[in-house]
Amino acid sequence: MQVVGINVGFLLVQLLSIILLIGLPIISLIDLSKKKLSGAPLAIWALLICAVPILGALAYWIVKPTAETRN
Repeated sequence: MQVVGINVGFLLVQLLSIILLIGLPIISLIDLSKKKLSGAPLAIWALLICAVPILGALAYWIVKPTAETRN
């Protein structure tokens, strides 16, 4: 495809970065909506994922928040 002027390697890098920048936060927000979180923790995670998309989404998947149970 170099004859047409399209560098396939560069195209793949761009597609991967777009998928990471858009897809990872969306998947994280969908997963967050399925959790039984409420109130402040839910709002903080949603704001973190939206404000800093890649780092917020990665932090969400590393921490994996769960709903607190009260005894």
